[in-house]
Amino acid sequence: MKVIQTREWTKVKVFTPWLEPDEYPQLLACADLGVCLHKSSSGLDLPMKVIDMFGCGLPVCAIWFPCLKELVQHEYNGLVFNSDRELADQLRKLLHGFPNQCRQLEEFRQNLETFRKVRWEETWSKAVLPIFQS
Repeated sequence: MKVIQTREWTKVKVFTPWLEPDEYPQLLACADLGVCLHKSSSGLDLPMKVIDMFGCGLPVCAIWFPCLKELVQHEYNGLVFNSDRELADQLRKLLHGFPNQCRQLEEFRQNLETFRKVRWEETWSKAVLPIFQS
C-alpha cells in the first residue's frame, strides 16, 4: 500500500475495497476472465484464488508451476503461461471479438461446470481416503 500511496498517477486510481464474504464470489462472477500470478514456492500448493474463480465459473490464465496442472488444465478450463509475453498473447486471443464472440472463453466456462459439480467430500473420498485405508 505504501508504494501505491507514494505514486502520483494522473490516469490511474487504485481502490482496495473491503468485501464481505458473500460479496467476493459475486464480484468474481461479474468478470469474464481471471488472471492468477500465484507461484508456489514449494511447487506443491494450489492457488486458492483459482479455486474461487473456478467455483464461480470463471476461466483463468495462470502462471505455470509444477502442480498447477492438477487444477488448471491448459486449453480445457483455462490457459497456463510462462512469461509476460505469453500471457499478453493469451489475453489477445481469448478476448478477441469481446464481448460477443469469445468462443474459447465460453468453452472454458462450459467445461468448468463439471468442476463446479464435484464437491470436496467426493474428491477426498476418491483421491485421499484410499491412501489412508490401505
